[in-house]
Amino acid sequence: MKVLSAPVIAVIVIIVAIAGVTVYSGMFPPASVVESESMQHSNNWQFGVINTGDIVIVKKVSDPQKNVVTYVQGRETGFSTYGDYGNVILYNAPLNLVVIHRAMFYLSWSNGNPVVEGASNQSWITVTPTYVLIKDVGYAHRNLLVNIGGFKNESGFITMGDHNLATASQIFYNSSMKAYVAADENVGIIGHPVTASNIVGEAQGQIPWFGLIKLNIMRLQGTWQYPNDVPNFSYYYLGASIFAIIVLIFFPYSEFLKKGERKNHKK
Repeated sequence: MKVLSAPVIAVIVIIVAIAGVTVYSGMFPPASVVESESMQHSNNWQFGVINTGDIVIVKKVSDPQKNVVTYVQGRETGFSTYGDYGNVILYNAPLNLVVIHRAMFYLSWSNGNPVVEGASNQSWITVTPTYVLIKDVGYAHRNLLVNIGGFKNESGFITMGDHNLATASQIFYNSSMKAYVAADENVGIIGHPVTASNIVGEAQGQIPWFGLIKLNIMRLQGTWQYPNDVPNFSYYYLGASIFAIIVLIFFPYSEFLKKGERKNHKK
């Protein structure tokens, strides 16, 4: 009986894995490569958060308002993903951009008054007709100010990159509120709350470093704008991972097993 070679087995495993991820995702392609540092929590590569060069698995969301847990809801219940409260979503923004940022809260309106789902007079959140203030947000523990006065009667998710708040400059600082303006909807990434029709999917898992292969191809083509955003040690980890995979694929398993059999036979 002919035994399949290790490279052939590796190809089969990869095909089966891609098929499985696609079925789980409910969409194709089932993944997206992170091109910038907007979700990082450090200049060094960090486990458990979204880093530049990661491949993020994307899962289709049938009813985002019902199934996406926002930062506000997650902070109340303790639910977290990728290093902070709530889910991370991918959505279509202007200029053919797909943005991967955290869903901070879902905004709706009732009789002209804003409604933030999950907000129920907690000490760390203030909701007014013109702004929402959330205290002690993210790994930098900054206060977030979201201006909502321009979104009256518009419903959808307010989104933000973890790193964007942590590194927001003094230009975006409101001294009277002691808070930073950093939500996507306030800094020009998108001009309105993210609706269900904007949402591509929800981030559900990741493969670290390997997206750097695609990004560097894009760099050669002049289409990757953020090569300096790659966290420290990422290329080292990528190289080590590729080396380990090559060793696993081309390791002479049959010869190793034959040697073992010969030793046992001599005994």
